[in-house]
Amino acid sequence: MNKLKKTLALMAALTMTATAFVGCGDKEDSSSTADSSVAESSADESSADAESSEDADSSEAEGGDTTGAPTPDGTLKDDDDTLSILCWTDTDLKAMFDVTSAKNPTYVNVGSSGSEANEQYVQYFSSGSDVDLFVCDADWVMSYENNDEYTAPLSALGIDESMYKDAYGYTVTLGTDSNGVLKGASWQAAAGGYAYRADLAEEYLGVTSPEDMQAQIGDWDAFWKTAATVYEKSGNKTAMADTIAGVWRAYSAGNRTTPWIDADGKFQPDATKDFITMAKENFDKGYITNVSQWTDDWKLIGQSEGTLANATFGYFFPSWSMAAGAQLQDGEGGEGGSTYGKYGYTMGPTGWYWGGSWLCVSPNCNSATAAAQFVYDMTINADTMKQYALAHSDFVNNKTVMADVVAEGANKNPLLKDGQDQFSVLLDSADNIKLDGIAGQNDGTINDAFVTAVQSYCNGELDSEEACLDNFLDAVSAALPDVQVD
Repeated sequence: MNKLKKTLALMAALTMTATAFVGCGDKEDSSSTADSSVAESSADESSADAESSEDADSSEAEGGDTTGAPTPDGTLKDDDDTLSILCWTDTDLKAMFDVTSAKNPTYVNVGSSGSEANEQYVQYFSSGSDVDLFVCDADWVMSYENNDEYTAPLSALGIDESMYKDAYGYTVTLGTDSNGVLKGASWQAAAGGYAYRADLAEEYLGVTSPEDMQAQIGDWDAFWKTAATVYEKSGNKTAMADTIAGVWRAYSAGNRTTPWIDADGKFQPDATKDFITMAKENFDKGYITNVSQWTDDWKLIGQSEGTLANATFGYFFPSWSMAAGAQLQDGEGGEGGSTYGKYGYTMGPTGWYWGGSWLCVSPNCNSATAAAQFVYDMTINADTMKQYALAHSDFVNNKTVMADVVAEGANKNPLLKDGQDQFSVLLDSADNIKLDGIAGQNDGTINDAFVTAVQSYCNGELDSEEACLDNFLDAVSAALPDVQVD
C-alpha cells in the first residue's frame, strides 16, 4: 500500500471515531473556530501562548529532574532545539510547560473535534510539517500506534516498559501496539467516579458524607434502589443518572470481559443485552434523564437554578471532569454559582475509566533529546508529575505519587463540599480498572454506535430490545465492513 493510500485508510478509520474525539479535557475547551486552520503557539507567534512558553522556560529550575532523563537510541533526528507537540486542545500542555524542564516548547492545536480534527491530524502529518510528539485519546490511540508511519517506538527515546512499574496497567495496555511494542505513554489515569449533589443527598437521603453515599450506591442494584428513593422524594423530578452514555461508560468498564472484536475478526456484543434491559427499565422509571452528553442541557440538569434545575442527582464523571475549568465547574458549579461547593464525589457501583491522553512520538521527530525529556518528565518523573497533579488537579499516572498526595492531604477541591479531595476516591477507582485483553482500536466507534442505538430505543424510536441490538449491529457492520458481524 503506498503512502497516499495508507493516509486515506487511516483518515477513514479515524473518522469513524469522530464523536469520541473528546480527550481528557473539556470538549468545548479547544480554541476551535469556523475555519479548519491549525493554531500554532510559539514565543514569536502568539502573545498568550508565548506567555505559556516563557513560563516553561522560567520554571526550568523547578521543573523536571534532567539527571534521570533517558537517552535516545539514535534512530531519530536530534538537530532541532524546538520541541513541537501536536494536540487538539491545549489546556493540559500549557500546565505541563509550567512544570517540566522542556526548552523552547511549542504546540500546534488543531482546535477542533470530531471528524474535522481527525482529518486535520492526518493532513498535518502528510504535509511534512514539524511534529516531534503528539497527543492521542484513549478511543483512537491504537489507530495511530498500529501505523508505523505515524508512531515510532518509545524505545527510540530511550524509554521502555520497565520504567512504568508505578503506572496503572491499563495505560500501558493502551499504549502498546498489536505487536507488543510500547508506542504511547500516558501522564494521567482517567479513573471515574460518581459526582453527586451533596445538598440533595442530605435532603432526600439523609446522607452527609461521601462514605455514607457510597454505601447506598456500591453496586448497580443498590444504585437503582437509591434512585427510586431520590425520584420519589424529589416529587418525580430528579433522576439519579445524568445520561445513558454516562451509565454505559461506568457499566461497560466493570462488566465487559472480552474485546468487541476477537482474534478472528468476529464481533462479540459482550454485555450489551443486559445493559439494554437495565437502561430501558430505569430510563422509563425516570431514573436516567433523556439528555445527551456534550449538549448544553447536560450541564444545566445538574444545577440548582433555571428551567432544568435539579433534573439530575449526579454525573458519572472521570478524573478530568473534576479539575478546575472542566465539566463540574461549568455554569452554576463554578465559583459564585448556586451549586459551587455543593457536590460530593464517590466511586459508585464500579471502578471504571473514561478517556485519557497518551504522548506518542513521530518517526519524523527531529528533537529526540527534548522529546525524551518531556515524556520522561510527564510520565515517569515522580517529582514533576506531583507538581502537575497539584497545580492542574489532574490524577496522574503514578500510583506512588497519587498515594502520597492523598496521604499528605495536599489536594483540596473547592468545587466539592468541604473541599473534598477527589483523588482519594480515584485511588480506589483506578485500582479496579481491568483492561487487559479487552481494548481495541475501534472501541470508540463501537461504543458510540451502541449508545446511539440504546438512546433511540429508550426514546421510543425502536420498539424492542431485538430492534435495538439489530440497529447496533447494523451500525457496526456499516462502519467496520471488515469485521464479521452475525
